[in-house]
Amino acid sequence: MGRSFKNSLRYKNRPLIHDHSYITKEQKPGQISYPENLDPFVKTVFETAHKITHHEPTIDTTRPTLLNNGEQFYPDMIKELKQANDFILMEFFIFAHDTRGQEIIDILIEKAASGVDVKLIVDALGSRRRMKRSVTKKIKNSAIDFIVNDPIIFPFFNTRVNYRNHRKIVVIDGTIGYTGGMNIADEYDNSIAYDYHFRDLQIKLEGSAVTTLTTLFFKDYYYNTNRFIQDKRYYPKKPLSCPGITQVIQSGPDSDEAYIRDVYLKMIIGAKKSVKIMTPYMALDQETLTALKLAALSGIDVSIIIPGTPDKVLVYKVTKYYATVLIEHKVHVYQYTKGFAHGKCLIVDDLIASVGSYNLDNRSAIIDFEVTALLYGPIVDKLVQTFDNDLKDSRQIEPSVWLKRPITTKLIEGILSIFTPII
Repeated sequence: MGRSFKNSLRYKNRPLIHDHSYITKEQKPGQISYPENLDPFVKTVFETAHKITHHEPTIDTTRPTLLNNGEQFYPDMIKELKQANDFILMEFFIFAHDTRGQEIIDILIEKAASGVDVKLIVDALGSRRRMKRSVTKKIKNSAIDFIVNDPIIFPFFNTRVNYRNHRKIVVIDGTIGYTGGMNIADEYDNSIAYDYHFRDLQIKLEGSAVTTLTTLFFKDYYYNTNRFIQDKRYYPKKPLSCPGITQVIQSGPDSDEAYIRDVYLKMIIGAKKSVKIMTPYMALDQETLTALKLAALSGIDVSIIIPGTPDKVLVYKVTKYYATVLIEHKVHVYQYTKGFAHGKCLIVDDLIASVGSYNLDNRSAIIDFEVTALLYGPIVDKLVQTFDNDLKDSRQIEPSVWLKRPITTKLIEGILSIFTPII
């Protein structure tokens, strides 16, 4: 209806999320010393992200680890959850009551009963059909501090339906964190039978960058409860010695600008050799579309992996519409033939990368609450290798064949593209 999130009472009544006021444990822009030999482009990206989001880059004090699919993510997280001593902060768009979901819920209930401070935020829209009332009742009756983000009571003409929390955040004892594309549901784990193969990426963080994940969690906790928590016990100072730079940044309708989108634009426009992207949904705003087209037309190798198997048929038609537009401008688009590619990844010049919850669509750009990790160092080499492996499981769309598809097919895709602003 054209109504801004900032006009809502729930935003106006939460002053501590205005103007970065919630950021109390991180260094401010201008206070970071970068290595003298750091590539100027990389430095500029991190400086820009710091200036606009106020979330600091951590230099040589964070260890990022790439986890491929639920087969790696869930066992690793479950192991760390079982070892938690002080607190567990967990926030997901989708938290399903299935094999993996029940296993994790049981651990959280057991940990909370033993005295560990457990706080769980799930999005009302993302989880309402995936978590039974009996399960939510069981969680509420436990010692878990359970929060449902923006419950939907009257769905019609209610902006709460539109603005959703799409973030994936886990923090354990303030020293270990997780973020990426994966929610809590069986489909992300290919060791559990499902309709198709699921491809996704998650980043495990150990060290200083976990501070930002904690900050973002408590920002969302404050938004939902009006209780602002900044107790030092949630921010232990235990940096690691690990080469590279890691910076967690956020965006959402409560932000002044589309922060993650704008950092992506900075990275794409600054590319000298290559731009590599994996995205499950592609409903591009004009700024991102222009940046990708200009990069490809200027000779940059732009490669994008989209799903070969869709999870949302109508949204997939919009993705194919934009694939057509990009192909016409010399962008290489690949379909992941092994199944559904749900990973959200951007790699520029094989030098700097982003992995998080951010899809390449207008909803992630300006409507939903998102989080991503900017990465520089050895972790990027692993992401490049992973991307190249995914290309082997993908088929490049040949323009000569693709552009000759039936006119009715292209017409339907074009009509559905009208809904790009809300996809």
